[in-house]
Amino acid sequence: MRWLILLLASLSLSAQADEADLLVYKIQEPGVENYFSRILVTPTHLRMDEGSDAGGYTLYDRKSGLIYNVDPEDETVIVFEPPREQPMPPESMKLDIRKQTEKNAPRVEGKQPVSIRLLANEKVCRELLVIDNGMKDAIAALRELYKALARVQYPTAYMPGNHMTECELSEFVYAPERAWEHGLPLWDIMGERRRLLVDYRRHQSVPEALFLVPEGYERVVPPPLEGN
Repeated sequence: MRWLILLLASLSLSAQADEADLLVYKIQEPGVENYFSRILVTPTHLRMDEGSDAGGYTLYDRKSGLIYNVDPEDETVIVFEPPREQPMPPESMKLDIRKQTEKNAPRVEGKQPVSIRLLANEKVCRELLVIDNGMKDAIAALRELYKALARVQYPTAYMPGNHMTECELSEFVYAPERAWEHGLPLWDIMGERRRLLVDYRRHQSVPEALFLVPEGYERVVPPPLEGN
């Protein structure tokens, strides 16, 4: 909780400010103390901080498509330039989505929550509860980021020693955007990992510096890999 308080407090520490949409999720997974994921979205950038007092974060430039993994502790930045071609599911993979309005669930912002089940070859891979609301730009930016990450990860998906399940392939490589196509997730369950929405705010004033790659850090550009 201390990490989350520091992150939210940092939003008002700079005279130069941008307006951003804010999402905060609580992450629960086995063997790890619960932590928070803060997502900030502007028309040009997305920044994601996940559960680290050291201050590491991911920065996605929505214009150039570049992804930066910033590590302040080591003063390094790993720069990913995703390939242009989006991976397509193989013919052997059947993807399906099942939706159901939860009529007995309490309304959120006057909207009735909808449950979403994401399937690959008839296996349930991911379950979400979503509402349709005004955080559309934040959701669009997350679709962009996860599709870009899929293009980065695809070349390694079938490398020796990397045994991804059908669900992992569908959610991380072939259809990473489908979890963000139906509205704002209130909770999101994939395997033993749970993501619970604890805060969201529109048009939040945030320091402009949050969206800058620190100067002076060593930049590491991984070599391009060939796909399967």
